[in-house]
Amino acid sequence: MLEIITVYWIKILATLGVFCVLIILFLRSSFKNSKTPGAELVKKELDLLGENYKVFSNVIIKSDRGMLRIDYVVVSKYGVFVLTRCDLVGKISGHKDDREWKIKAKDTDDTILNPLWENREHINALEREIGSQPFIPAVVFTHAKLVNDFGPIAVNVGQLQSFFFRYRKMLITLDNLGSVIIVLNEITD
Repeated sequence: MLEIITVYWIKILATLGVFCVLIILFLRSSFKNSKTPGAELVKKELDLLGENYKVFSNVIIKSDRGMLRIDYVVVSKYGVFVLTRCDLVGKISGHKDDREWKIKAKDTDDTILNPLWENREHINALEREIGSQPFIPAVVFTHAKLVNDFGPIAVNVGQLQSFFFRYRKMLITLDNLGSVIIVLNEITD
């Protein structure tokens, strides 16, 4: 009888030990990802897109109110993807049409301007520069948790690949694609 109890407790302690190790590994992994810069996380995802996509980063363009920096413009036969990166940490809430969103992180509550509107401003400026194109907006959140549904264009960095692969219909001819790339090369150099 004593042997059965001892074996029973050894199994329980071993199971608890494995469980604790898994929790520690999970927490370390989460902490490591939160320390990785957002630009690096997005770049890793964009590097996986392949040769059908041309990625431009930190595109500087004139707007009605001065100069804008667009985090990423990705050009492919499937459209011109305009990505705005949001590196905030915390829980983001609000509605996609609100001017401001709430962000809650640890002991602070704050508001941010709606990044979907910023993305729209980027598209408007690009449209003035390269003409009417099938622009596809995206706001990429690298470290935040989205509490509300902000629509299909608000994605976490882990969803970026599936976001791109939703678009599989050819929207730009090869000639038009080449001219868009030429213009973007000129304004990014």
